Amino acid sequence: MTNINQQTQYNSMLARYPRPAIALTAVTYLLLGYLEALPGTIIPSLFYFFALAILALYLMPRVLGLPNGRKSLRDYCRDIRLLPVRPLGRNVFIGLLMAALTLSGILLASLLTRHFILDWSTVHASRLIKGLTRGIWEEVFFRGIILVLFMRVFSKRKAIFFSSFLFAMAHLRSIALTLEMIVDLVSIFFMGLLFIYIVLKTGSLLPAIVFHYIHDIFVLFVQNTPGADKVLATTFLYSFLWIALVVGAVLTKYIVERGSMKESKILISQT
Repeated sequence: MTNINQQTQYNSMLARYPRPAIALTAVTYLLLGYLEALPGTIIPSLFYFFALAILALYLMPRVLGLPNGRKSLRDYCRDIRLLPVRPLGRNVFIGLLMAALTLSGILLASLLTRHFILDWSTVHASRLIKGLTRGIWEEVFFRGIILVLFMRVFSKRKAIFFSSFLFAMAHLRSIALTLEMIVDLVSIFFMGLLFIYIVLKTGSLLPAIVFHYIHDIFVLFVQNTPGADKVLATTFLYSFLWIALVVGAVLTKYIVERGSMKESKILISQT
């Protein structure tokens, strides 16, 4: 009976088996990352961006039928919360606010080391493209497609945990783990939790995309502390960053719920 219901609901073989679909999506995303390793600076980054765009906006909804079967682009975008983007002003504001919080926290940590150097060369053209790639497509894949698939398999809390864990593991650069790498992965896991909270709270990927993009562009700029004591700099960095993430979650909750209350009052007054 379950198989019949699944066949009726999902018109894609992969969509009927979310666990293999999660693995396939994550592995494909990671393998495409090798495109950035090609010779050159701007061209490989652009190649990677458009390869992910084709995968996300054509192959996923039309060929692979993930996460919920083969659908029109509009329905697919609604499934993964790429649509709607409204209220546009609120969603962009939340994204900018979250980026300002995390970057300010990191900048404060850098200033406390007394080794911060203002260097605009850290914000170069390839960084802008790479930031756009990660800001858009990491959200589409990890907070969009993969999160939807996880939520079909597990409870909401477990889906959030596993999606954030997978997001952190996708940033693992070496099997030989050090304490610094572990702390960095934990930090990325916490970032993933905030990204998911923002997406679920607002019902849109847009604020997470704006947040992710701005953060990735300027994170090296605010973290530029050559010559600083490594332990001290790392302690300051993660302490202030984690505080910023908690404050960000609280502010997101306040902004969204306050906006909902205003909308409710307007509807009541109109009736």
